[in-house]
Amino acid sequence: MTQSTDLHGLLDQLLMREPLDAVRLLGEEFVNINWQDRDESEISVIVADFLPFLTRLAGRIRTDLRQSPLPLSDKGRLRIDALLRVYRYAQLMLNLKLNSLTERVDNDFGSEYLVRAHQERVDWTIRIIMDCYLSYVDVPKSLYVDLHQLVDLARGELQEAHPVGWQSIYQCYVAILTLAVINPYGLTREEMEDSCACLIQVGSAIKLVHDEPTPTSRFIDLTGKIMPHLALRTRTNLTEAGFFLDLGGLYQPEMTAGLSPVCRSQLYHLLDHLKFFFVGRGDRETKSTLPEQSKQHTSLITLGFLSVHHRLERLSQNESHQESTIALAGLDWEGLDQPIRGKVASISGVADFKMDIQTGNSKGQVDWDADVGTGQISNRHHQPMNEPGTWDVVNFSASGFRFHWRLSSNSHAAVDDLLLAEWPEQDKTGSAMAIGIVRWVRHMDAEHKTIDMGVQRFSGTVFASYARDYRAGETRWSKSWPVIVQLDEHAVPIRIILSTALAVEAQELLVMQEEAEIRLRLGSVCQTGQDFLMMEACRVDA
Repeated sequence: MTQSTDLHGLLDQLLMREPLDAVRLLGEEFVNINWQDRDESEISVIVADFLPFLTRLAGRIRTDLRQSPLPLSDKGRLRIDALLRVYRYAQLMLNLKLNSLTERVDNDFGSEYLVRAHQERVDWTIRIIMDCYLSYVDVPKSLYVDLHQLVDLARGELQEAHPVGWQSIYQCYVAILTLAVINPYGLTREEMEDSCACLIQVGSAIKLVHDEPTPTSRFIDLTGKIMPHLALRTRTNLTEAGFFLDLGGLYQPEMTAGLSPVCRSQLYHLLDHLKFFFVGRGDRETKSTLPEQSKQHTSLITLGFLSVHHRLERLSQNESHQESTIALAGLDWEGLDQPIRGKVASISGVADFKMDIQTGNSKGQVDWDADVGTGQISNRHHQPMNEPGTWDVVNFSASGFRFHWRLSSNSHAAVDDLLLAEWPEQDKTGSAMAIGIVRWVRHMDAEHKTIDMGVQRFSGTVFASYARDYRAGETRWSKSWPVIVQLDEHAVPIRIILSTALAVEAQELLVMQEEAEIRLRLGSVCQTGQDFLMMEACRVDA
């Protein structure tokens, strides 16, 4: 294909194709084009025609992706792959556009288009990163590398000559980095989009630090190997591979001035979320400890979805009064030289436990996949249930808690694990509990003998039960799955914690509650964890 008219014919063909097919055809044709053989005027025409088409094509794929169920199916992942390909083609067009503009910046018209081209390149990258967040899939490290490089190029060409245009790009840049630091995988889709829009408005208060970090700084790795939501402690030569994002300016009272009520509320929520990532803040313990809980020194901790489910069952059988809260977090760890997760061997199967507090004997082993009705237990390898262990309590607060565990050997504690905390009773109501997902974990000493763990807390009453696919109907031997149901203040189910496999198989569940089955419809994903999801749920048979 050597003539621009051929590309116009290609564009006509693409307009008639389905989005995924159009991406495939576009890739087959673009790979054969020698852009160096085309003159500047011809390239300008091609860019003017194809760039708007790529924007519309990405919009169509994005719409289909938002309608895909979570977690993403194979078809949904194909859409993500298609978006990444469209992104590469768009960056190619923008590079060609930028190369033609650099020679014509001697007038206001050319300068305006130069700023816009840089803005478009950064916007495309941010939009694709957001697509990954909204789909709850990992962001390819090359996207983060692209983002940092494109912003660096924009800084070099615009910071002095076009400060207003550069400031707009900068605020979008630090907004997506701050959202990444907060851990978007611990937010709903709506919270991600609203948070990013609000952070753009206050982006001028966020600073980049290239030397000693402040107490409210987080490390950003320029190589893309360490995701922004992974926290690192300061160590030698750390800043050679990145910089620190100083978020302290967001805590200034004047930051809320001029913001809409919605954005102001969202910012307060983000700041509350952020404080759990600043582990080193000296006044956290005294400010966050509740008076009635200040005397607590230890807590009984159970880790792992199935272990927590089993423990909740035992507690509900033994006690008539329960005060339960749910804690939400996400994908974060803190380490010294290596992340704790890096030392955890991969475990396959439903019983995916990251910590064996006590290995126990055969009585503590539960086979969730036993063949129902056969009278025999499957021969697969059993993972021992995690029995409760005693942890030191650093602090409790209305929004979260923090523990220390002193042990003689390295721990397999990891983020994303469901956690059940029990502390001694305060009054006649019995012991209090909190269910959470580990937000960050770190070793506190070089010998790895003390574990520091943080969890964010979310109020709500919960109970452990079993569920089966609603489509099973009256089938006697339909498979049952362990679930944990969250209730609101009116005892109405609002969320459910369940295995990822069950979420893929079913849209509606029959859940046992007080010796009767209730029918729940699954909604959007609220949290992702180690082989489990927390999803919105509503009762449809009431």
